Amino acid sequence: MKNVVTDPAKVTRILKTATEICGQQGFIKSKTDQIANQAQLHQGLLFHYFGNKQALYLDAFKYAYHRIYDHMDTKKWQNAPGLAAMMTTAVKYELKLQFKFPAEYRVMMQAYAELPHMPEPLRQQVQQETTAISSESDRIFREKIEQLPRREGLSVDDVFGVVSALIA
Repeated sequence: MKNVVTDPAKVTRILKTATEICGQQGFIKSKTDQIANQAQLHQGLLFHYFGNKQALYLDAFKYAYHRIYDHMDTKKWQNAPGLAAMMTTAVKYELKLQFKFPAEYRVMMQAYAELPHMPEPLRQQVQQETTAISSESDRIFREKIEQLPRREGLSVDDVFGVVSALIA
């Protein structure tokens, strides 16, 4: 977001609306006038706050990510007694989050699907954000795997590699 004086309630309304519209239509088909109209404000305010559509989209993507991860409770699945139970519980928990935050998940999935068609600067920024998201998820799983009992000769890297292959 640009460094301008902002009304936090309006910014949140814009980001929520952009998340919903971009999640349904993707970056390319989403229109800033539609976002402004649905957020009940003038389109010029969007550009005043965000500068351009790409910056608005990137901030909506980050907003979606933080809405999900700020509400995530890793203890819901990390207390499982073993790896299989942990994976099963984690998948069930993520499905619950998808039902709780459908627009946020849609915008993240749309971003993944549209990545090759995005303008280059936006593509790079979205890739950086998704890399950061993946790194955080990897850190959480690796931390739990380190705590689980493993067969002799089976390293954390070995187990993590299998988990990563299953998730990907």
